[in-house]
Amino acid sequence: MRASFSFRRHWNTVMPAFIILVCLLLTWQGAVWLMDMPPWLLPAPTDVIHRFLATSTLGYHTGITVMEAATGFLISVVLAISLAAMIVHSRFLERGLLPYIVLSNAIPIVAIIPLLTIWFGFGMTPRVMICTIVTFFPIVTNTTQGLKSADKRVLEFMHSINATRLEILLKVQLPSALPSIFAGFKIAASLSLVGAVVAEFYSSDRGLGYLIITAATELRTDLLFVAVTVLAALGVISFTFFSWLERKSFRGEGRADQ
Repeated sequence: MRASFSFRRHWNTVMPAFIILVCLLLTWQGAVWLMDMPPWLLPAPTDVIHRFLATSTLGYHTGITVMEAATGFLISVVLAISLAAMIVHSRFLERGLLPYIVLSNAIPIVAIIPLLTIWFGFGMTPRVMICTIVTFFPIVTNTTQGLKSADKRVLEFMHSINATRLEILLKVQLPSALPSIFAGFKIAASLSLVGAVVAEFYSSDRGLGYLIITAATELRTDLLFVAVTVLAALGVISFTFFSWLERKSFRGEGRADQ
């Protein structure tokens, strides 16, 4: 009974988006057929699906992009959360580093890629570094804000019982910062994919970015749609994953409180 109710609830949530998607695809298919558009200008959805099934290297290119984005994201998580913890506990670091963190976010990432390519070559290193750079700002700023939002009364109580900074961080500040941290993760996960693809435009012979550039150069618009659709799906999957992880974390926290 509970499973049936849960299925209906999820279906009612997904159904409007599913119906709109079907209507858009049917309209797209009909417009291409009625206007007799050439495939290089606008392929029909059926052409895109056929290209998706016929592209044997799609999994390989997707795996490369995901690996670059995930590696850069994980490095950024470690660095950003560590730095946020230090900033919260040091007024000097907060005043000294935050302006440069904001400045790094203001620099167009496209301008950095050629420089990193000159320094580190055409391997995976510069692409992972780009993913780390573009994901660093949202994680560090959201984490810093979340750590600062801890209840002052709880912090005062922890200080009164001579708790160490590490104990305060792990038992009070990090749990209260979880909503902000997960918000940063959701933004950064999508940005890591963008960073990987943009970096592949400049310095790669593999990955979804390379596939997009190749398809555009050769006017293989159906392949271009395939690559963009896969990227969109990866973005949705990453956002959904961190939303699920956030719910699981708070559910576990609720059980612990009980």
